[in-house]
Amino acid sequence: MAFDRTDPTDLAALKAEVNTDPISMGYDPSGATSQLLKLLNDPANNVGGETSARVFDVSALLDALDPADLDAQQTNAHAAQWINTIVQNGDTEPYKNKFRDLFAANSATVTALDAQVSALSRGEVLFGQATNITREDWFAARAS
Repeated sequence: MAFDRTDPTDLAALKAEVNTDPISMGYDPSGATSQLLKLLNDPANNVGGETSARVFDVSALLDALDPADLDAQQTNAHAAQWINTIVQNGDTEPYKNKFRDLFAANSATVTALDAQVSALSRGEVLFGQATNITREDWFAARAS
């Protein structure tokens, strides 16, 4: 899920966010676009309650994967195939829960995965991790 300036729903959501400022971010719709984008895209400016998310991409997965946990799963052909598929696919998000379920809840791998969090911008809270609202996105939303 990322912001899509061709999607009327996303445009309406962004426009409503800025015009109503539901969590008091300090938006000024008539002010400088660069300041508005900084408020939407910089995690340090997010004043909302949902300000962090667990990172789950291939590099985070490989960084968290404990060799002992991996060795234990190599005897399970199904688990090993899942791990290889996730790493080769590169799109880990749909497999987050499946990957975690391959390991014991108290395993080093799950503990390391749970410790990997990143701050979220307001745009990411609204439209998904790795979202970056551009000038063109805001202009399209404002004009909608």
